[in-house]
Amino acid sequence: MYQGKDVEIYAGKKLLEGEEEKAKELEKKNVLGDFIKRLFRHKGAVIGIIIIFLFIFTAVFAPWLTSYSYDKPDISVMLKAPCREHIFGTDEFGRDIFTRIVFGARISLKVAFISVVFSLVIGTILGAVAGYYGGVVDYVISSITDIAWSFPTTLLAIAFIAALGTGLENVIIAIVLASWSGYCRVVRGQFLSLKEREFVEAARVLGMSDARIIFRHILPNSVTPVVVMATLELPKAIVIEASLSFLGLGAQPPLPSWGVILDSGKGLLEQAPWISLFPGLMIMLVVLGFNLFGDALRDVLDPKS
Repeated sequence: MYQGKDVEIYAGKKLLEGEEEKAKELEKKNVLGDFIKRLFRHKGAVIGIIIIFLFIFTAVFAPWLTSYSYDKPDISVMLKAPCREHIFGTDEFGRDIFTRIVFGARISLKVAFISVVFSLVIGTILGAVAGYYGGVVDYVISSITDIAWSFPTTLLAIAFIAALGTGLENVIIAIVLASWSGYCRVVRGQFLSLKEREFVEAARVLGMSDARIIFRHILPNSVTPVVVMATLELPKAIVIEASLSFLGLGAQPPLPSWGVILDSGKGLLEQAPWISLFPGLMIMLVVLGFNLFGDALRDVLDPKS
């Protein structure tokens, strides 16, 4: 039981702790609000966000944006030029190009999101272990990373597809296996520069486990370049998927991948150029949107800016 001055001291401590918590919450809100303001002041970020939003909206609500089927042929309207009924025209089987592009956005979003998430997780874990422990562990992981990094991502993905076989699932696996090394190098570099800092030494002195130091203290301070890199890797994954599908190694017809649509129109460029034109424009716009947003995010999160 607290009596007299003890009660006042205890109440004062509780009040001080409450004020400190409120101050921390207010600081977090101020930092987040400042980040959002700076982001939306960046013209590139605004343009990128609009393009990305439209891309995600199209992928999510694809069945409600068109009344046609992406795989049902209609011989009566084969190779029809863009018109009111078919705003992007039709292909050699009479399928609506707009419908196929809209549903193809789902494939691109799925491949990009899944492959980037798994690449990020694998590369972050390996980079954290290599940078924190060093020595033989660092040498082995760094050697494997350098070998993977030395090959162009698309070429390496083609090699994995040759071993795994065609199909959308194998495309995702191939992109993951070809892309994790970039995250590993970035995270390893961050850990090498942060593991000797005072707050890490203090955590070791307090007897914290290596796992807690890695995931609770060092990794949160390394997340900024990883997030920026992930944003820039999303359009790369979309381009790789489209490239593999164009070569016949990715999604297979009648799946409406943008690469598959481009492949179907390559022999009809003079007769029906719209078959290749519109999916090519979609790839260009989506890649532009993600790159603009990624560059803006890098500028806003840069402490020197």
